[in-house]
Amino acid sequence: MIAETININFSKNKWQSAEWQEVRNPRFNYPGVMIQKDDHIVNKTPDVSAEEVFKKHCVDVFASMVMKRKFESDIITISSEMSFDYNMAPLIVIAENLGKNAEGIPEYREHYEIVLFNEGINIWRYSYTDGKLSWELAAFVKHEFLPQKRYELKVNIKDFNKSRLMTVECDGIEFGLQDKGLPKSFYAGITGCEGRNRFYNFKVNLEQKNQK
Repeated sequence: MIAETININFSKNKWQSAEWQEVRNPRFNYPGVMIQKDDHIVNKTPDVSAEEVFKKHCVDVFASMVMKRKFESDIITISSEMSFDYNMAPLIVIAENLGKNAEGIPEYREHYEIVLFNEGINIWRYSYTDGKLSWELAAFVKHEFLPQKRYELKVNIKDFNKSRLMTVECDGIEFGLQDKGLPKSFYAGITGCEGRNRFYNFKVNLEQKNQK
């Protein structure tokens, strides 16, 4: 295997924001942003309790960004160390392509979300038709995750049995999704939504099968 590893530390002055682009969700008409802290970044939320953020502001704290580089390899592993307040919901996002809204800002179309929350991990598959997103729960696992605890969420994508396989690992659990729609080439990044979410790093490992 020939491997390339990208290792990004979201601590202050440790990463290059120019390598990333903000991406909006067509469902939400507001500019969510990530705020820099000493050893992490966090989606912008009102200065209220974690419980109040979720109960009163969960639909207006969405912030997402992906690396500007598109990834393509036989085997791709993406991971991020993250934490949440109250009960949800930091996630890793992958998107084969991006669209643009009326202001020319990048916007999600078809994409996948791998979501960490207090009761487990969900994989959501999003479709885009006639200017609207729809979504379905493609896979899930139940597991207790605790607020304000750091977890490394890891996503591996590769060819499998004439299809594509996504394997997700976190906190000693592992589960998978076989889906022909999983792209070979895609943008990857992070999203904070529904609550206050922290991200400490972002890693991508690219592996190519040995060529004879």
